[in-house]
This record gives sequence, C-alpha cells and structure tokens, in this order.
Amino acid sequence: MESSNDHEREISRLFDQRTRSEGKLDYVGVPAVASRLTFLMTRSDSEFLITFLHWRMNNPLRNGNG
Repeated sequence: MESSNDHEREISRLFDQRTRSEGKLDYVGVPAVASRLTFLMTRSDSEFLITFLHWRMNNPLRNGNG
C-alpha cells in the first residue's frame, strides 16, 4: 500500500514498527500509533490509519520487510 504524503508514511512506519516489536496486529495498535505521532491527525490521516491496518492484516510483514 503506497503512502501518498509524509503523514501517511509516518503512520505506516510507526504501525509496522509496532507490529514488529509487539509481534501482533490488532486494533489496540491504533491509539498506540496515534499517540506517537508528532502531528495532529486529520480525518484523512485517521482514515488512512484504519485502511492501513486492514491492508496490513491482509498483507502481513514477512522477515522484517513490508
């Protein structure tokens, strides 16, 4: 899934980082990732985070790679 801007790139990076460190992928990660962002999320950012979570559930990380 391609990120279209810096906010989306940061969201996907943090979500993948959390997935690697926690070893799980679930909705609990949403507030955990949101709390680590250095910017206020817009509605578009929030929608991307949920869309990315769904996409990542269907396209899991393998061997530390996205």
